[in-house]
Amino acid sequence: MVQYRQQKAYPQPHPLLRLALGFGAFFRGFLFIKKHKLWPYLLFPSLLSAVLGVLLLLGIYAGTDYLVLKFWDGASGIWQGIYESLVQVVALIAALFITFFTYQLLASVLVIPFLGPLLAEVELRLTGKPIATAPWQDFKNAWIGIWMGIRDLGLQLFCLVISLFLGPFQPAFMIAVTSHFLGRASFDFVLEKHTKNLPERHTQTRVYLLEMEGLGLAQFMILLVPLLGVFIAPASALVGAALVFYADTDPPEKLPGSETNG
Repeated sequence: MVQYRQQKAYPQPHPLLRLALGFGAFFRGFLFIKKHKLWPYLLFPSLLSAVLGVLLLLGIYAGTDYLVLKFWDGASGIWQGIYESLVQVVALIAALFITFFTYQLLASVLVIPFLGPLLAEVELRLTGKPIATAPWQDFKNAWIGIWMGIRDLGLQLFCLVISLFLGPFQPAFMIAVTSHFLGRASFDFVLEKHTKNLPERHTQTRVYLLEMEGLGLAQFMILLVPLLGVFIAPASALVGAALVFYADTDPPEKLPGSETNG
């Protein structure tokens, strides 16, 4: 049984150090994948992530562009070209914003579960033994993941409404909110193997809140990189979450070549 971090007994580092630890874990996750040549485990999930991101962006952009042109009164004459260009810019900005939020929900359901083999290989290298769950637990975790994804989308929309009243502080607030949910999605996939029920998972989630924020912030930044972001962000974040989590366990006997985390 993994002895994970206890909320009160564990000597907590400085909050800024924990944020930095989570932020750096994303890049250590990428380096871990590179060092151990785990690229084959990324092929299908990364392609799925990229296709999902591109299809969402194109579909939402086309829909937004259509709606804006339909409900806005267009200009005429020499202003027609300027008007159409402005509409396309507005549609693109709206599409990028909506795509980012929608991608988070769908990726947690459609992409991260396919990273299971990658996580299993990482756990094997970090702990020296496979960490498996019963089929019924996997089924239960899948439904919990779907429910939490829908709930998180509602919470993010609620936070978006609140942010409208924050003026110049809106971007910082929404980046913090988005980073939290991105980081938590990665940690959830690790924690579900070591918690028996949802309340226990919530308890462990609170323990790693700052690390999740840092991890999610790094993922948020990389997702802004066109195409490359959706290819590497989910896998690097998941491995980063595993590196943070298993660093808090009792040191097991490691496999050859896995003495370090990255």
